[in-house]
Amino acid sequence: MNNVKNEEYVICPRCKQQVYKEAILCPFCKFGIMVWLAGKIDENGDSIKDKSR
Repeated sequence: MNNVKNEEYVICPRCKQQVYKEAILCPFCKFGIMVWLAGKIDENGDSIKDKSR
């Protein structure tokens, strides 16, 4: 049961706090969790270039 609970959370790459996966921003450091999970920014908040072009 504990594993199911942990799947709802991720560790923020910037502040290393446990954050709800559906959060748009990390409440601790204001890092963009949703954008990071979508792969549009890296752990530093920098845009990831689309290499398919």
